[in-house]
Amino acid sequence: MGSAIYLFAAFSLTWIIIFIYILSMLKRQKTLEIRIDRLSELIDDGRKRKTS
Repeated sequence: MGSAIYLFAAFSLTWIIIFIYILSMLKRQKTLEIRIDRLSELIDDGRKRKTS
């Protein structure tokens, strides 16, 4: 019975780490999307100024 507790603890810890990693990746992706949008706006503004 004792080894089953360690197995459950390891299994639970593994899933918690995976969940935290996924949340971290989602946050990084959102940050990158925001930065890409800002850069796109800057590029568009630069093109508008150049043609005007």
